[in-house]
Amino acid sequence: MSDAIPELADLESTLRALANKYRLEILNALGHGAASPVALARTLGLPRQRVERHLAVLLDRHLVRLEPSNNGRVYALDREQAALLNATFVSVVGRIDMGSGAGFAGSVASDDALSLPPAPEACRECQNASFVQNVLNELDESLEKARAYDVRLRQMSSQVLTAQEVERKRLSRELHDDTAQALTSVLVRLRVIERLADDEATRDGLAELRTILSGALEGVRALAIDLRPRVLDDLGLEMALKAQVRDFTQRWGIDATLSSDRLGRLPTEVELVFYRVAQEALSNIAKHARASRVEISLTKRGTRLRMLIEDDGRGFDADAATDAVDAGLGLFGMKERLALVDGTLGVESSAGSGTRVSADVMLPAERTN
Repeated sequence: MSDAIPELADLESTLRALANKYRLEILNALGHGAASPVALARTLGLPRQRVERHLAVLLDRHLVRLEPSNNGRVYALDREQAALLNATFVSVVGRIDMGSGAGFAGSVASDDALSLPPAPEACRECQNASFVQNVLNELDESLEKARAYDVRLRQMSSQVLTAQEVERKRLSRELHDDTAQALTSVLVRLRVIERLADDEATRDGLAELRTILSGALEGVRALAIDLRPRVLDDLGLEMALKAQVRDFTQRWGIDATLSSDRLGRLPTEVELVFYRVAQEALSNIAKHARASRVEISLTKRGTRLRMLIEDDGRGFDADAATDAVDAGLGLFGMKERLALVDGTLGVESSAGSGTRVSADVMLPAERTN
């Protein structure tokens, strides 16, 4: 093989390192200029720590290098090493479906992007060409299995969330129709008995029981609404969010407002997903943000539906929270729900600057009128 190509074992490990779409996306981004892990994470929509792990692999394979900088670590594409790997690298890039119209291979034509020369004649006639082809075929097979596995995971996630919502709806109706009604009947009977009581001590005791029971009744009704508000099924997302915002302000003493376009009824699954995202975001604000004001906006432009939830709280490290096992579960759950309707979640926050959560989805064309 040509001297410009690494040793066989090194070549195989490099190809395997490149058999990851996120690493290819990182290389694509660096092909347009040096960047920090934070900037790459923001561009690719990935947790910062995950980007750093991929960068460590690429750095070990000498495909990227650290650039001198006074603002922390900055990585750049090692174009010389990329050129040395031209034949196999072009093959891998050509075989991997990046999942978007702006993939690595599609950016090669750009003046600023990575430009790879054609494979030398020596590489095309190399005695190890069949081995390299076998490695690439194995990578193709592994990628197809990974894609199929990802599809199955999403199907399972959808089934789990659907079953969860069905159970929530059932429990909510039982609490509202059975438990709440039974407690209301008990309250009425206690009131009657209180009026018929002869002595003041008995009346005072019954009044105390009614107060306790009234609190329990309100708790049951609030739980039923949290599980699945009837207004969401009956009147739609806009009215459900209005009720949610009103309840949030009363419960937590935080000034919350909602502004909304005239949406009409939306697809049921979209209404449910957006309601759950708002519910989780407001829960996070109440528990962690120390905010005094929350603004929610719901807009539709063409087929694009967007919800923004902004607070003036203390903020947090969005990258770290997304990557943390415990703190990021709420964000992960919101992303998973939005993925079921082909939606996306955006989170912008930093210490002391509040938080901005956005949810976007493209509605079916036939449902936009």
